[in-house]
Order: sequence, then C-alpha cells, then structure tokens
Amino acid sequence: MCPNCRESLREGLRQERLTPSQGGDSAPSTSVIVVYCASCGWILDVSRTPVGRISAFGAVPPGLEEVQAPESEESLEGQFQVRCRDLIAETRTLGFNPNVWVDMINHLGAVEAAKKLLADNHVLVATPWLVMRGRDDLTLEHEIGLPRWAELFTDEDRAEAANRLSAARGVDTN
Repeated sequence: MCPNCRESLREGLRQERLTPSQGGDSAPSTSVIVVYCASCGWILDVSRTPVGRISAFGAVPPGLEEVQAPESEESLEGQFQVRCRDLIAETRTLGFNPNVWVDMINHLGAVEAAKKLLADNHVLVATPWLVMRGRDDLTLEHEIGLPRWAELFTDEDRAEAANRLSAARGVDTN
C-alpha cells in the first residue's frame, strides 16, 4: 500500500532510471533509480546505481542479484517463481534485500528453494523483518499457504510454513 494515497502498489509500483547528461563524449558513471506510486507520484525510494546493469525491474543497484526467469512461465512452478520474483522486488522497495532467497531461487528454482528451506528448518531473515513491518503478505511462508500453490506443496509443507509465520509474529503454536 502506498503510504500517501493508500492504493495498492502491487499494480501501481513504478521505477524510473534517471541518468544525468554530461558534456563531451564521456558516458555517465552513475544513475539514479526512483521508485514511486503510479497513482499519486509519491516517491518510495531513490538509489544510485552504476549505469549499464539493467534488469526486468529497472536498474539493479550493486550487490542486488536479479531473480532469473523460470524455464516456463506457463507452468505452475514457473508462475510460483514469477510470484517470488515479484515478492522480492516489493520487499526491496521496503528497504530489505533478500539475497539468500534470490540466490537459492537462481540455483534451485523457486519451488525447490522453498522446499529446501522448509526441510532444512531454515527461516529466511526476510520473514521476521517483513512481519515486524506488517507485511506478512510478502513472506515466502504466506505464499506457500495460498490455495493457488496447493499442487506444489504438501500439507506438511503448508503447516510448517504456517508455524514459521506464527513464530515470526511471536505466537506460540505449541
């Protein structure tokens, strides 16, 4: 939600890369990325980045690895990876870089990364960070529990994800 106009940023989040013009033949070495609400124009983030490193979401600041596209966006697994990419992009606009999650997705795929995190009893650092900010909806655990992904995860996977989300909220599930 935009803090200014309260419109959803899911569809209304925009990014623009602004490159300062320089005289002569030398190319600029940095640019500025502005993340803003398309509904009201409220600026959510401004960051500097080297010119030339561009992703599907705009420029990628140093140290931010982009989530790779799935083999097939039509498959349910591919759709889950695209959804995770969107969650990561929105999390980054809030000021947190879930680089471990990105790395796991890029090496294993989003579904296998999620299952490995559950099996290894590993909670992403992003989960409590997002919960503390009232953004449970951006967590991997929340996403795993959605009916849309029922074919990808077992009842045990969903129960473990729900337990982790409750623990991040500080609710005892025992």
